[in-house]
Amino acid sequence: MQVGAAGIRLIAVDLDGTLLTSAGTIAGDAARLLRQVAEGGVHVVVSTTRTFHSAYPICQALGTRAPLICANGAQVYGTPDGPLWAQHALDREAALTIARLADAHQWELGMTVGAVTYLRQRAGQPLGQLRPNVMVVPTNAAALMNGEMDDGIDSPLRILTWQPEAAAAIRVLCDTQLSGRCYTEPYLKPDGSFESMGIFALQANKGTALRRVMDRLGISGAQVMTMGDNFNDLPMFACGRISVAMGNAPRAVQQQATHVAPGNDAEGVAWAIETLLGK
Repeated sequence: MQVGAAGIRLIAVDLDGTLLTSAGTIAGDAARLLRQVAEGGVHVVVSTTRTFHSAYPICQALGTRAPLICANGAQVYGTPDGPLWAQHALDREAALTIARLADAHQWELGMTVGAVTYLRQRAGQPLGQLRPNVMVVPTNAAALMNGEMDDGIDSPLRILTWQPEAAAAIRVLCDTQLSGRCYTEPYLKPDGSFESMGIFALQANKGTALRRVMDRLGISGAQVMTMGDNFNDLPMFACGRISVAMGNAPRAVQQQATHVAPGNDAEGVAWAIETLLGK
């Protein structure tokens, strides 16, 4: 595909539940087609709640040199190799309040501070590095004492919880005591049941991040196609002329897309490129 096919100059694609299969692998046909459109001059923008270090290898596999949106819009890179165009971390005191509430109930959070995601220690789990860019700490609050101060980051770019009880309590906290300082983003399974919840700075969302990218590249909404599978993709959907929800997306997400593709395990991204862009 060359620039201008179907009038699309930028494709923004989510990762988990969209480009990635349920097994966490990149859908093969989708990867091939995205590499092809990127070679033809279309900007293939990965837009994900994943951290930079988790998203970077996928950008390499796709061969894209387009901007990269990470941590649900908390970070925007001009290319996968930089520079950093924008960054929005949570308010430090708000993050500490959330961490202390979770610690009081022994809830586990994933707190991404700088390049490292900190996980609260589980019973019998050793402290220290769990895998590259992931550390186990004794408490959630301890994550904020290990922040990458040298990089000017001492507060989380994102906080994740996978426990429904924790998500419910933190959501109330963010809507009341911390109102105007952060927001929560629920992630649901295709059947509408709870999967996880993210907490972010008010300025951090996929829609704001994608509009920043569009402005920097001089691209209008009429030239943009977006693809995703969850509620955090809806602000991104609003940025472009074509929005595609995967067939595994919750029904409410599908209803707000211009098109519904097959699921992520059935090459939904490839279907969208071939069907809607005439590839």
